[in-house]
Amino acid sequence: MKKCLSNFDLKLIAIITMTIDHIGVVFGTPFYNFLRAVGRLSFPVFAFLLTEGYVHTKSFNKYFLRLFVLALFSEVIYDYVFFDSFIYIDANNIFFTLALGLLSLFLLDKSKCLIKKYFKDKIDLFIILPITYLLILVIMGLMGEFLNFSYGMLGILVISFFYLFKDNFALVVISVSLSTLILGEPMQYFSLFSLILIYFYNQKLGKSCKLFFYLFYPLHILVLGVMKMLIG
Repeated sequence: MKKCLSNFDLKLIAIITMTIDHIGVVFGTPFYNFLRAVGRLSFPVFAFLLTEGYVHTKSFNKYFLRLFVLALFSEVIYDYVFFDSFIYIDANNIFFTLALGLLSLFLLDKSKCLIKKYFKDKIDLFIILPITYLLILVIMGLMGEFLNFSYGMLGILVISFFYLFKDNFALVVISVSLSTLILGEPMQYFSLFSLILIYFYNQKLGKSCKLFFYLFYPLHILVLGVMKMLIG
């Protein structure tokens, strides 16, 4: 079956489904549950695209800094629109999760390099590497939970599984599905349909609108907030 979705196409799908989700949150329409269910498709797509960005980025530091700065910039808007407060520490926007997930991928790679350097025996490598990976995922996941980042532990696991099993889509499906079913709420189960979209990724960049996709997140929340004020 032909792979027909480019990086641009997946980003577009992700921001559209995210916007649909946020419309449900902000306006609480009679279609609230439906809108939230559609919105569940967005995060796994963002997580997958993050791993693609990590693989192809020329500078991890710049990539991480962009995500972190955008997270900080968006947080005041996010808190005010969704929680009616300029500072709300019990929930933090998705770009903090993506930044932490990106850092997790970096640590996974660095640990692999160090272990391969100091442990030449294949048996030692087979034992120590998975244990190290597990420790990193648990620590970063707990950090996400403690800091109240969106999706918490689940978010870090999904991002990491997309990266660790990037060469075996069957393992991606199994690991992401199990972690979602175990750690996610029932509404989050709808996110698994996004794996179908990701399967059709053709590894092509498509149109380049990097600045648009970065700015869209805070701006669409701001627009929804203004609309909410005008309506009610």
